[in-house]
Amino acid sequence: MTAGLEKMGGTTFAANIRRFTENRISAFLCGLIFTALTQSSSLTTVIVVSVAEAGLIPLAPAIAVIIGANVGTTVTGQLLSFQLQNYALPLAGAGMLMLAAMPQGRGKDVGRTLTGLGVLLFGLKTMGAALAPLSETALFGAVLLSASYHPLSGILAGAAVTALLQSSSAVVGMILLLAQNGMLTLAAGVSLIIGADVGTCVTSLLAGLGTGVTARRAALAHLLFNVFSVLLILPMFYTFVDVAASISTTLPRQLANAHTIYNGCGALLLLLFLKPFQCLVEWLTVPENKDKKRISAILSEIIARWF
Repeated sequence: MTAGLEKMGGTTFAANIRRFTENRISAFLCGLIFTALTQSSSLTTVIVVSVAEAGLIPLAPAIAVIIGANVGTTVTGQLLSFQLQNYALPLAGAGMLMLAAMPQGRGKDVGRTLTGLGVLLFGLKTMGAALAPLSETALFGAVLLSASYHPLSGILAGAAVTALLQSSSAVVGMILLLAQNGMLTLAAGVSLIIGADVGTCVTSLLAGLGTGVTARRAALAHLLFNVFSVLLILPMFYTFVDVAASISTTLPRQLANAHTIYNGCGALLLLLFLKPFQCLVEWLTVPENKDKKRISAILSEIIARWF
């Protein structure tokens, strides 16, 4: 699926990213829309890290694109909350027909993408059915119970699983399927989904290994954004859960809405403080003392102006 998406849109996205990232709002929307269409925040962040390293865009717009990708990835949960996995086999079948019938080009890339998406959805549906018996085991129940009463443990569990699978969309899909089977509470699901957002940062961190300072800064910005979002939500976690519960009557829809609201609020806050955040990222990744002193002075000036 990723190969098909990259061939369809990745090259065009990378080629035009400078034109669409002239300011923080357009850069944010660029990341949001591309991720919503491709259903892969990992693809977006890896492309942005590469483009930033090539010097095509500065760090600030790159951060804004990554923030948009975090919001765009919540579309996956919204789609799955409407039980899109029930259409897995027709999607895969249509994709295989296109692969067989279409000549080389965009049509075959679409077929490759549909096939991958259908197989992914079918895999999620199968995993959901396979996970159902686990609800009767003591260990699985203890993990979900801990996630309900101790959000940090659920966040850590969600981050660990996502870091291993390299796909927050797949983990969110599994969580929603568990919710549809009545195997977890809203609080547990929210904490696991928040953890999935943190775990997906591993992809961009890996992409930044062995690269220049700009790519490492973009990857670090992705991680810091999600860590700061977690730190902000933890003190009001159960209030946030109550708000999510009041928006919809079904658990999967409540989880999908909570994911969108959580990332949307975090993105809005960070866009407002994008310049101080950029200076912080630069300060953390500059070894030279003179440059650290310069960035510290800029940070102090910005903080004094804001507060």
